[in-house]
Amino acid sequence: MSRQLLPDVDSRLCTLCGDCVDVCPTECLSIARDCEVVLVPQACINCAVCEAVCPATAITMRTQDW
Repeated sequence: MSRQLLPDVDSRLCTLCGDCVDVCPTECLSIARDCEVVLVPQACINCAVCEAVCPATAITMRTQDW
């Protein structure tokens, strides 16, 4: 198990606009089945661009186990 600073997407706030997916430099975020944002933690470089661009403030960078 690994601990890493990763984007945590609050599904109650997320509008699935795709802005986070569009700006992610490593393409570690995607929208699955038009209903949730999915993260590939191994690809995340902790840049927090997704958090900064989210218009709904649904993304918070948090230390997580994966």
